[in-house]
Amino acid sequence: MKLTALLGALLLTASPVSAEDLVYLKCDATIQYKQIDLIEKVVVDEQIENTIIHYEIDLLKKLLTDSDDPEGSSVVKIHNGMIFSQIEGYKQGTMNVNFVDTQIAFDPPGKISGRSTIRANDNSFEVTADLAGRCEASDASAYESSK
Repeated sequence: MKLTALLGALLLTASPVSAEDLVYLKCDATIQYKQIDLIEKVVVDEQIENTIIHYEIDLLKKLLTDSDDPEGSSVVKIHNGMIFSQIEGYKQGTMNVNFVDTQIAFDPPGKISGRSTIRANDNSFEVTADLAGRCEASDASAYESSK
């Protein structure tokens, strides 16, 4: 009888993601973009955009997924209720993503901040983006409907 209980417990712990392993956030944020002409060394364009970002956080796999890009999950570090995401050096079309650095308070939900720098492959211009805002707890249905 004890062996059956043990096997049952092992199967349950090896099961796929449960509801408690997923955290959903809705973040109200402002992104300030700045485009710099690197040849002339002048700011060409500046924009401020208000946005709402829906995230799914898989605590077991340590994955952060934005509902706008469900295939583009990123591996993150999780420490003391904070998500730390750092992505460096990859190409995306005609652009080089130098870095993306994001921090999100999820337990309890709170501040989100980030910074990214993207440069054209020909080094003619660079775009920086600064992100700031607040997150609140959400759920799977809000995440799914925001896709």
